[in-house]
Amino acid sequence: MPTPEARLQALESELASLRARMRVLVDGSPLGIFFDDAQDKCVFVNTTFCEMMELSEAEALGDGWARTVHAEDLPGLLRERARAVSEGTALFRAEYRYVCPSGRMGWVEEQTRPVHGPDGELLGYVGTLAEITARKNEEALLARHSEELEERVRERTAELSGMNVALEVLLRKREEDREELERAVLANVRRRILPALERLETACRGEAGPLAAEIRHGLQELTDPFRHRLSTACQDLTPAELRVADLIREGLSTKEIAARLGVGTSTVDTHRHGIRRKLGLDTRRANLRAYLLSLGAS
Repeated sequence: MPTPEARLQALESELASLRARMRVLVDGSPLGIFFDDAQDKCVFVNTTFCEMMELSEAEALGDGWARTVHAEDLPGLLRERARAVSEGTALFRAEYRYVCPSGRMGWVEEQTRPVHGPDGELLGYVGTLAEITARKNEEALLARHSEELEERVRERTAELSGMNVALEVLLRKREEDREELERAVLANVRRRILPALERLETACRGEAGPLAAEIRHGLQELTDPFRHRLSTACQDLTPAELRVADLIREGLSTKEIAARLGVGTSTVDTHRHGIRRKLGLDTRRANLRAYLLSLGAS
């Protein structure tokens, strides 16, 4: 039967063999692995952790690992770690920047879990560090591209807004110029052409007199604001329909219009129907005289 000393030596030899095999497995991991005791002090790091942070195992133990955490990220990391410990969080996760002694910088993702013994006693915390610098760089690049696109959209929107304003001003100016030209033409017709036609009509004999009178009458119709607006609203109205529309606006009935123009009432009704159709007033509810009065008030 083996002596107690022999059994102890055998157990120590087996334990050393297990530790060696575990070390090989842990050091071969692509993740940085660390173990903290119950007081949240680092007591173990693997080779990947040391290579990632450019620290020796001795430099990383205790609170030594914290020297590689970016100064702007360390306070928040320690605060969140302490909160997770006090609340007994099953999985603590954080992303933060690191700065190696050589000046190399990057990002890591830390995941830490509490470890309990068979009796439920807290033994410590096991954690991993994963290099995520490439992902963070891609996210930053996408964010910059997104901001650039948004800026371009804002610029184009501002340009379009400015162009719309300029176009509105141009169209308004064009309309004002058109109205001014129209007023100038109408005023010239009233001041110069109509008086000249009246004199011509008085001086002419035979067929020229009625012709001059017809021209003068036509120009008077064109220079009348109501006739002008009605012609603008519908350019297809005939001279007869324009005369009927003028009399309707004055409030004359069909019979009165027929007597005034020397035509039958059926002819006036035909003109009424044509005026309503051309002005888009096909429905019986639309009052023709009210519409014509609105043109005269415009």
